[in-house]
Amino acid sequence: MNEGLLLIIIIAYISIITGIGLYARKKVTSPTSFFLANRSLKTFPLTATITATTIGGSATIVAGGRIFADGLPAIWYDLGGAIGLFILGISMAKLVRKTNCYTLPDIINKLYDKKTRHIAAILIIITEIAWVALLIQAASFILSVILPLDSTILLIGITIAFVLYTIIGGQFAVVYTDIIQFIIMVVGICFIATPLLLTEAAPYWSLLSYSQVSFPINENIGIISMGSIFFMMMMPHIVGPDIYAKILSAKNEKSARNATILSAFFKFVFAICIALIALAATLIPSIQEQISTPALAIPIALTTLPIILSGLVLAAFLSVMISSADSCLLSAGTILSVDILKNNSIKTSQIGIIIVGLSALSLAIYHNLLGSILDTLELAYTVFTAGLTLPVIFGLYQKQTKVTAKGALYSIILGGSSSIISLQIPRLSNYAVLIGLIASLIPLIVFRYDPNHH
Repeated sequence: MNEGLLLIIIIAYISIITGIGLYARKKVTSPTSFFLANRSLKTFPLTATITATTIGGSATIVAGGRIFADGLPAIWYDLGGAIGLFILGISMAKLVRKTNCYTLPDIINKLYDKKTRHIAAILIIITEIAWVALLIQAASFILSVILPLDSTILLIGITIAFVLYTIIGGQFAVVYTDIIQFIIMVVGICFIATPLLLTEAAPYWSLLSYSQVSFPINENIGIISMGSIFFMMMMPHIVGPDIYAKILSAKNEKSARNATILSAFFKFVFAICIALIALAATLIPSIQEQISTPALAIPIALTTLPIILSGLVLAAFLSVMISSADSCLLSAGTILSVDILKNNSIKTSQIGIIIVGLSALSLAIYHNLLGSILDTLELAYTVFTAGLTLPVIFGLYQKQTKVTAKGALYSIILGGSSSIISLQIPRLSNYAVLIGLIASLIPLIVFRYDPNHH
């Protein structure tokens, strides 16, 4: 009965969200309205959509699972992102909005040249596929606690829902529903799930070990691991294709700056709540005995709440995945049509969204069978961080850094490839993001005074 009621609540919620997406279709009158919501977003909707986008599978299922397994230092998965957003807000959000571009590769083209833009676009699409795969897996973990279905069937169903939803209404649909999802996430996770689970765990708090609550490092996550997690999560929040798509949709530079800073604050609050829920899950016996893998820690903890609240909170967590996946899919579809196929049409972008969705599903099924959700996360964030973040930051401050197109091109290639290679070598995999960042930095410094610099 409980599972049936939970399912009804979630289906009703998804139906409402899809209805809003259909309503948003009316606003799609041009490619700019589909890709960038007519560059009309003020501070509140922009804050809601950036927050809803950046609090995805990595911030909830992965961070919660690792805190459950390895202790409080795993909160760096979320704190790194919050700090990255804050740095973006105070330093670069205005510069990004000022470019008036469509996509991150479009910005790279403006800063450097077409060749660098193409290499960047290919790397971004590879990482967007991995990001969407991560969100498909995370959503399947949430639904698996109430739907006793084969995991592959769940993954296929979720992918179809994500893709259809994004194709329907573009950026307007994403923003409208992100506002609702943002409110439900705040209420469901911060004001319902966290206090209730803390109360339930109250008799057991004294059982927490020193290692579980030790911070910023402990015996499971040492200083190098902490540094890797921090840079892996911070850098894609300073430079990120889906976050930049939101900033480029801002009404003006002031809205872009203020919304990014506010989003950093909300991400920090969510980090605390997820950590508290995960620690409570390690203490409550009825939750502990149900958890077969750390990734299930958060979803199972939520099913122990009173039934209506449980349904709302699980819907809130599903919102987290939907709101991040639609932004990633839209961003990737736009990049595929605008930057790679040079076709600025809605139809081309929609085809791109389908291609990215199917590729992400294949990766999700592969990692579900042979790897883990953590493998998907590390692939996506490491390759993107190592390949693209430094060239964009150096480019936005071109006068100070004297960076050149040649330096940026080699930086993307060297950073991205060295991180992919490092991930495949067991001894180096924990340091892949740091190795990639160092490799990315070298060409940016070496090729500073190229006489062909335009």
